[in-house]
Amino acid sequence: MYLEFFGLHRHPFRITPEDDFIYMSQQHSRAYVYMSSAIWSSEGFVVISGEIGSGKTTLLKKTIRNLEGDLKLLNISYTNLESKDLFALILRKAGRNVEDDSKVAMLFQISDYLESMATAGTPVVLTIDEAQNLTRENLEDIRMLAGMESMGGPSMRVILLGQPELKQAVLDIPQLAQRVKLFFHLEGLTLAETTEYIDYRLLVSGHGGGNKLFDADTVREIHKLSKGIPRLINKLCDGMMMCAYAEDRPFIDPHDLKSIRRDILGDDVSEKSPKPAELQKREHATAEKSAHDASELAGATNALLRMAEALERIDKRLTKIFPDEESPLRASRSAPDNVKPLSPGRK
Repeated sequence: MYLEFFGLHRHPFRITPEDDFIYMSQQHSRAYVYMSSAIWSSEGFVVISGEIGSGKTTLLKKTIRNLEGDLKLLNISYTNLESKDLFALILRKAGRNVEDDSKVAMLFQISDYLESMATAGTPVVLTIDEAQNLTRENLEDIRMLAGMESMGGPSMRVILLGQPELKQAVLDIPQLAQRVKLFFHLEGLTLAETTEYIDYRLLVSGHGGGNKLFDADTVREIHKLSKGIPRLINKLCDGMMMCAYAEDRPFIDPHDLKSIRRDILGDDVSEKSPKPAELQKREHATAEKSAHDASELAGATNALLRMAEALERIDKRLTKIFPDEESPLRASRSAPDNVKPLSPGRK
């Protein structure tokens, strides 16, 4: 919508992964090196975790795009799998038809495939995105596949990427955790990195002359709201640019963040914002009235209790005066409506 308005030739803040837009922060560079080393190491097995939108999938796409050399990549991105579905998916990614869909038969078929690739000197790399969705049985199967040996060592290299819970799921299987060469977790970007990230994406999109749209205070607020997560940074920046375009102004207004954050991030700003003075005054008056009413109710209850105790004492005294008859007070309590209570003057 706003590309021509801002003089851009590409959308700068799309939320879908685009590896040519990736900003290689220090931690993203480390994760990239770890993934590349896993591909070319005979004992390669790395687990990359990170929050949603931290750039894991984008990193994987960059890694795959830059692959060079003779190897076979089995890339799996759909992980809501039944027990034996993982084996069937691996075979299809390897270009093999499933001859028998029993799990044991597929395991032997995968084993034969790995042996043939090892004989040909072609490394096989299994990459699984969104791996936090894998079942424990799936993870056990991956452990078994990673443990298959050929003449040159393990027959399969593995890269698992997923949300933070993935790491714990792997650690819960000690035999699998011991095979992992590296665990790495992607954190949110720092404030300085967030600034560079926004500048970089604008530059790639064709916005010449550096970042003239988002000033330092605006970037600081974007970093605070997004916690440095790239996808959330993209959503906020995109929303602010849409606001500017809608109002036909060539600059970003930092006040737009207040109006769009609930729509974009889904948080309830009203719950976190200070309450207006009039509302606070009204709530205080209501609280005072409730306390007053509660105090009056407690007073009335105490008075009724005292009256009941006094009546009991009177009842006991009347019983002493009329030892052979029912107390007039008790009789007045229990007598039917059509029966008059005993007169106190009766002897």
